Amino acid sequence: MLERLFSRNMALLVGVILAGQVCAGMLVHRMVIRPQADRIANVTADTVGALSMTMAGLPVTAQDALIERLNAQGRLLLRPLSSPPADGQRFPSFLEISFMQVLAKRLGRDGSLDWITDSSDRLWVRLDLGGRDYWVSLTPPRQRSAMTSLLLAFFVASVVALAVGLVVQGWIDRPLRRLAYAVDRYDGHSGAEAVAIEGPREVQAVAAAFLRMADRLRQQEADRAVMLAGVSHDLRTPLTRLRLSIELMQDADPELLATAVRQTERMEAMLGQFLDFARGFEAEASAPVEVAGLVRNLAADMGWDGQVSLDVQAPLAATVRPKALERAVANLVENALKHGSAPVRLGARRRSGGIEISVTDHGPGIDPGALASLLRPFSQGEAARGKDGTGLGLAIADQAVRALGGALRFDQIGPDFRAVIALPDRGPQG
Repeated sequence: MLERLFSRNMALLVGVILAGQVCAGMLVHRMVIRPQADRIANVTADTVGALSMTMAGLPVTAQDALIERLNAQGRLLLRPLSSPPADGQRFPSFLEISFMQVLAKRLGRDGSLDWITDSSDRLWVRLDLGGRDYWVSLTPPRQRSAMTSLLLAFFVASVVALAVGLVVQGWIDRPLRRLAYAVDRYDGHSGAEAVAIEGPREVQAVAAAFLRMADRLRQQEADRAVMLAGVSHDLRTPLTRLRLSIELMQDADPELLATAVRQTERMEAMLGQFLDFARGFEAEASAPVEVAGLVRNLAADMGWDGQVSLDVQAPLAATVRPKALERAVANLVENALKHGSAPVRLGARRRSGGIEISVTDHGPGIDPGALASLLRPFSQGEAARGKDGTGLGLAIADQAVRALGGALRFDQIGPDFRAVIALPDRGPQG
């Protein structure tokens, strides 16, 4: 529930506000409300004492006349014990309870006073005046108690504080969201998206550090690609001469000659993969392509007839990087032919939101736990160990699919294993 920074900050803000309001309420009660209640209770006790002494010295008829005059003034109301006011629905307020406690203590009552409310929301207390018990109302009809007013003030202050907190949290949260978006989109190959250096200083420092890190990684990736491309290019020239020399050896053992040719071709293929991985595919321009035709032509060029069955839906127009798409599909099919089992099927069709190109075989597939490592360069699964390969096939396919703005996923559907290239409706623009 409190996993997000926003929820934690708001919970902290609410907690601080509530703690401050409680402390403020306790101080107001202790330093304002309670002293006022004590003072009013003391004055009331003196008034009741004086009235009781006055009525004690008067005959009953005079007492009744005095009560009538007091009731007519409306400030102090008295009713005979035999004629209680109509009972109301409320309970005494916190201030009235404090008032009655102090009044009972001043009047020498050990316990609490008997009280009742009427339909006009007045509080009536049972008191002894001149030897006779009366219901006495010392307070006017209540409109809003002091505690209610205080709670209302607390509520308004809390709403204002929360509103300000939301604004401040948004000021903090927005640059963090932009930074998280840029970090999520950064793939280590292309440059990082521009991130505005804004917000609090701590957030600005994190954003600036990310941009510096992205620049360092991009430079390291560029240096690594240049080095790998240079090594591959420098090795290709003597390798070409070696192959030419082998082909000129007419009198050599045919089996030995065939083995030398195969090993030379293997080295050339490995160098080709090194160059593909080093160059990447981001520099290739996007173009409108008929994907169905591209897949059919690729199958014919690669000589997959009889090995791979096609299930291609046409038309499948899309804007893609053609070489990147060809490389991704070719690597997945070659991987299925080498490490999977027949039958191998290559399909392409339009799905909701884009185009899916799938390569399905009857092999054991890839362990989901090892998938992340197999997409890294120079990694090989158990089925590929000991066989020809560089460990770059899936890495190049994943690199090419990301350059297309798509996603590469793998599914195990019963006995079949399927690799799927999911392309959006419009690929990246070159």
